[in-house]
Amino acid sequence: MFAIDRSRFYADFPGRTGLVLTAARRAALEHLLTAFEADAGFSMVRELAYVLATIRWETAHTFLPIEERRAHPQRQAQLYRRQSEYWGFHGRGYVQITWDRNYRRAGRELAGRSYDVDGSRVRVTPELFVERPELVMHPAISYDIGSSGMRKGWFTGKKLSDYIREGTVPDYVSARRIINGLDHAADIAAYAEQFELLLRGAEAAAPARRAGRRAQAPRKAKSKSKSKSRTTGSAAAKRKPVRGRPAARPRARP
Repeated sequence: MFAIDRSRFYADFPGRTGLVLTAARRAALEHLLTAFEADAGFSMVRELAYVLATIRWETAHTFLPIEERRAHPQRQAQLYRRQSEYWGFHGRGYVQITWDRNYRRAGRELAGRSYDVDGSRVRVTPELFVERPELVMHPAISYDIGSSGMRKGWFTGKKLSDYIREGTVPDYVSARRIINGLDHAADIAAYAEQFELLLRGAEAAAPARRAGRRAQAPRKAKSKSKSKSRTTGSAAAKRKPVRGRPAARPRARP
């Protein structure tokens, strides 16, 4: 599990991402960072970086669950017809989950969990998101769908561990296949690199991790003679941010 130093994260956020840290954006990010810290399913900073990059793109840089825009039937006739194949189960949430099969998959995977929605306790059933697709917009539900779905390959069969592994260079470009082919893969990969630097600069060892490190560290034998030690440090370079997000687009079939 992770602990993220908020003061460092928010101080570096505009410079790393090229985005203004508005009050709304900060509140949205705070929800995500808190969720990351409580999520034992993530073990690498690079995983968090790619999930944040995906959320940035899919939510039009708001970091809030949003809905796909409906195309205009005359001005965007082809896109409108394409959307009509899945409309009702159109893109929603942090990762724009689309198609009834993915709504149903999310219900099956999260079945048994409960969420507080508008003052009421909602228990997930296998068919809940097919019967009430608007629930996918709830931040806690949307986070669980996005994070679990990307780790386990719910959407396309591809998952984070296919492209991001310990001890190897991450393939942030091909990781786009987890969600939607290679649609704007290079843009999202650039965001992931920004977030990796941002998160590494703001990462603080959580209590459990610190305890684990202490337990694993070998004890030094006591010596009667005195000795001195020296330490060295390193710094990471910034990457120029990439901006932009297209208008509504058809979603790829999983």
